[in-house]
Amino acid sequence: MNFTDIVSPILRHAAIRPNHPAFVFEGRTVSYAALVDEARRMATVLAEAGIGKGDRVAVLAPNRPEIFSAYLGMAMIGAAIVTVNIEFAAHEVRYVLEHSQVRMLIHAAGQAELAARSVDGLESFPMIEDFDELLAEAGSVAPYMGPSMGSGQDLAFLAYTSGTTSRPKGVAATHANELASGFAYSGMWALTPKDRVLVTLPLSFSYGFHAAAFVSLITGATVLLALKFHPRLALEAIESLRPTVFLGVPTMYAMMADVARSEGRRYDVSSLRLAAASGAALNEQIITDCRHHLDLTVRPYYAMTEVRPIFCFDPRQEKMPPAGSVGRLIPPTEVRIVDETGEDLAEGQTGELWVRGPSFSGAYYRDPRRTAEAMSGDWFRTGDLAFRDEDGYYFIVGRTRDQIISGGAKIAPIEVEDALLAHPGITAAAVVGSPDPIYGQLVKAVVVKADPGLTEDDVRLHCEGLIAGYKVPRIVAFVEALPMSPSGKVLKSALA
Repeated sequence: MNFTDIVSPILRHAAIRPNHPAFVFEGRTVSYAALVDEARRMATVLAEAGIGKGDRVAVLAPNRPEIFSAYLGMAMIGAAIVTVNIEFAAHEVRYVLEHSQVRMLIHAAGQAELAARSVDGLESFPMIEDFDELLAEAGSVAPYMGPSMGSGQDLAFLAYTSGTTSRPKGVAATHANELASGFAYSGMWALTPKDRVLVTLPLSFSYGFHAAAFVSLITGATVLLALKFHPRLALEAIESLRPTVFLGVPTMYAMMADVARSEGRRYDVSSLRLAAASGAALNEQIITDCRHHLDLTVRPYYAMTEVRPIFCFDPRQEKMPPAGSVGRLIPPTEVRIVDETGEDLAEGQTGELWVRGPSFSGAYYRDPRRTAEAMSGDWFRTGDLAFRDEDGYYFIVGRTRDQIISGGAKIAPIEVEDALLAHPGITAAAVVGSPDPIYGQLVKAVVVKADPGLTEDDVRLHCEGLIAGYKVPRIVAFVEALPMSPSGKVLKSALA
């Protein structure tokens, strides 16, 4: 397909199937024709407000279809969207606004106070607009009918990573990046206009905005959009709305399986032909729990905000990758597995994963220092440790910065975590390295227990039968809950 901008494939679907549902949200349906019409009207309103080619517009709002009306409207006039997490504190929102140099901040009614506090103190003060007021104004203006002003290498989408250890990084995606990624996703999942994709992920994150919703729209599928994720509500939505595809992070699947287990109820998830997980490691215990309590096979895939997608299974050809694998390489992305000197490693050898592909712009937004740290030529250094087996399946075994070196032995935390989670009395676990003057680091397990009687010795004894002795946790700490980032990742920096 020779599309030059992100709007083109959606315009095509609107022309072919104008009445086909683009969104279903809280009981109302938005057709493709209605989505495009509202997008054109938003383009007019934004242009009349002074927004034009090269400008950035931030959106601070919970999930709603109109976010995509605004996004497509911005793309038509050459502007780019900056999605902002509504759970951010004011100073975190302020950093995103300041760093991305937005011209306008659009906020939902419930975020008016947060928006006002976030712009306080900014040197360059953006226009602040109420989302509903903009939409009402859009209903009274003529739709923009000119050519799309954004294409190719123009910025379309700017997402800020969760920033678990420092300021978040701005990942800039051009129209070309978005389309290359979008068509790779839709191809690997074999999406068609017949698919109904349940999206409970927040649209403020790339996973929800791009992989779940945008990919569905350029395919002509229907997005069944939820305001937010709740495990029981998600299961009820699967039963009532009959989606064919559901995407989530492993924590979401673990919570859904736990709801089914605790209620002793068998939810009907038979409409799903695909349930995929990314964003963190999908351990075998979650896969097993979902099969047992939900009769649902959850398949892992691997992507990053910077480069997406990278590895996946092919649902048309294979039922499930080998245990622990994230699948095979998805073209047109390329990968290398290298040692500390940047030399390529052989099959079965673990090293750092480097990737490149047309879905990455090649730089962090306005951040040359961290771009230089992350890049080696045109290869992006993921910081993930990986290896490939003889059949071409890839395995992610940890992070370079999370890897534990105890007495000279290298230990992948995920291997210890999988052993811990095989214990029925453990509901969640994270493994980190704890500083030690003799060994350098000791293996430390931070555990959330379901069995109140579980002891440190019980945990160690359980692990001794599953992993090598030097990998068994020397320190075991029990907590009520693991600290999590907004994107569902464990904040290991808070545990060491």
